Amino acid sequence: MTSMFLIAAALATLLTAFTHSYFGEKRLIAPLVASNEGVLSRLLAKQVIRFAWHLTSLLWIGQALLLLRAASNPEYFDRTLVAGIGLLYVGAGLFDAVATRGKHIGWPLLTAIGVLALFSLV
Repeated sequence: MTSMFLIAAALATLLTAFTHSYFGEKRLIAPLVASNEGVLSRLLAKQVIRFAWHLTSLLWIGQALLLLRAASNPEYFDRTLVAGIGLLYVGAGLFDAVATRGKHIGWPLLTAIGVLALFSLV
């Protein structure tokens, strides 16, 4: 049962990463870097914004790999690491829900990832 929750959390994390990168680039980053106002008048600022946005997605892929590794081999199942990932995702999801008044599409998935990771500990 533990591995099922971890695999589900990992798959949801991968979905989040790819969705974040694709739709974020299309709907947020591309329009932002097309702007030449304020700090975005500098090429370096545009490059850093794009890099940081997609780095977040890459880090999510890394976390998904950690969850998959924990699911596939009990030797790599670290309760502290899984608890940390779970609590961070629940916290991020709930913060996102409150900060955006539930309007950002990411909060349910972020919260679900955290809950699934935490369920793997039960």
